[in-house]
Amino acid sequence: MIGLVDCNNFFVSCERLFNPALNGKAVVVLSNNDGCVISRSNEAKALGIPMGLPAFKIKEYTNPNNVVMLSGRHILYRDISDRIMSLLGNEVEQLHIYSVDECFFKAPYDNDADNYDFMRNLVEKIRRHTGIPVSIGIAPSRTLAKIASHIAKTTYNGIGNVYLLTNFEDFESVLKATPVGDVWGVGRRLSQKYLTCGIRTAYDLSKAPMSWIKSQFSITEERTVRELNGEDCTRITAITETNKSITSSRSFGSLVKDKKTLWEAIAYFTAGCAERLRKQHSAANMISVYIRGDIHIETIPFYTNSCDLRLETPSYDTAYLTQHALKAFNSIYRSGFQYRKAGVVLSHLVNSSDVQLNIFDNVDIEKQRRLMNALDSVNRNCGKGTLILGAQGLDKKWAPRKEHTAKKSTALRIYSGMTPFKSSSDFSATSEESK
Repeated sequence: MIGLVDCNNFFVSCERLFNPALNGKAVVVLSNNDGCVISRSNEAKALGIPMGLPAFKIKEYTNPNNVVMLSGRHILYRDISDRIMSLLGNEVEQLHIYSVDECFFKAPYDNDADNYDFMRNLVEKIRRHTGIPVSIGIAPSRTLAKIASHIAKTTYNGIGNVYLLTNFEDFESVLKATPVGDVWGVGRRLSQKYLTCGIRTAYDLSKAPMSWIKSQFSITEERTVRELNGEDCTRITAITETNKSITSSRSFGSLVKDKKTLWEAIAYFTAGCAERLRKQHSAANMISVYIRGDIHIETIPFYTNSCDLRLETPSYDTAYLTQHALKAFNSIYRSGFQYRKAGVVLSHLVNSSDVQLNIFDNVDIEKQRRLMNALDSVNRNCGKGTLILGAQGLDKKWAPRKEHTAKKSTALRIYSGMTPFKSSSDFSATSEESK
């Protein structure tokens, strides 16, 4: 059997962790630039506020004063997620992290009673050690585990719940109650295609003739049908592949006109990419930079462009990568335009221990390694951004809007660079500090 741990309303739960006054209120967390809703409390869901709703449209569903809108704090969410995944890694086998708030694992027992007791204890342990409520679904396949976790989440009692979809007699009723659009991997377009063919529920899809599925759709849809019938088509592996590319980009809080501000933004994005590159022990062969205006504003001229640069030697050095990123930026920048977004992409990654040196390259790889180790050590121990390149600047005039950021707390400082919680007393002490 396969289990799926799903954090309940994760971003909202993280905010409530450091501000208990939000409990019982309709709360939404907004995306970059406070654009749209990316997380909702149950109270906000009850008001009919859908996921992805632009923030300015909340007034169409309710009085905005009845909803607490918060700007996302993704560094905090990632740190709390890392703690949850670290705890799970010590409790279950073959953990596979699917997203920031979800992960699959192999169920530890062969019988339902033992699995249920273990999962109930695991839900309580996660809540006690991290303060985040989670729900767990168990089923013979990943697709069914997603459905089971959704049932557990919609029936959870505030501290999390567990649902076992392991009895084949229950499959029919559960699948009939699941719209085909809610099946994992079925997007909006595919859902519409299924509906035109008379497939309205997960049960209808599970009973579709396999020969017809193969002739009309791809192997991905074939696997989905097989998984809905209890066949696990994806092996869970404990090995986590490294990223094949790393991207850092932002939509600016306001239109950017001057080159210096764009220059600093590109340097900042490159530094973030380089740090993530080193964390996964990789080096990049190519760096890409892009800038673009705002196509939605018809009163100003629109311009967008990008540049790819192949590096002579694969690198993870922040200064080296920034030098080439700014070189690419200079080749595409045009004055007289206003810019809304920019980004940096590192690709063609290789293992940092397998870097092939260029015979004509005078780069001191060992010196770069020691310098980057020192940079990361200082920023890890003294706080992110303690040491930066001068090219990044200090003002961040390009920074996204965060008009709904929660009051300053010690939350970010507490979580930054700390090891995972080891006991419930660790969480209690941290909670008292944050207050």
